[in-house]
Amino acid sequence: MAQSKKVAEPLKVKKAVAKKIAEYFVRNGYFRIPDEKPAKKKKVVAKKGYEIRFVAKDRKELSEMKSLLKEAGLEAGKPFDKFNQFVLPVYGKEKYFKFKEMLADLKIKVRTHKK
Repeated sequence: MAQSKKVAEPLKVKKAVAKKIAEYFVRNGYFRIPDEKPAKKKKVVAKKGYEIRFVAKDRKELSEMKSLLKEAGLEAGKPFDKFNQFVLPVYGKEKYFKFKEMLADLKIKVRTHKK
């Protein structure tokens, strides 16, 4: 008897967790997305991938963000210092779209700015 492969269903995020993550992002988070059509004339290296950045005021807040993102299935990258704050990146196209969908479920509109 052949066994069928089970497709992993998307992780259902608790509403309280999603709400808290959204609050942190709306406060001062931002997206970095690649240009769809890179310009040939520019000698500047284009951004390579999709990234969500959360900005924490202190280490305690950074720790809370990490645990909330892990619980939501959005594994974060290595945090770094930027202007006396901590930036917590989340890399990947799938995670970007999952996060945007999570915001849409909470009826939070976020614009992505293009240059």
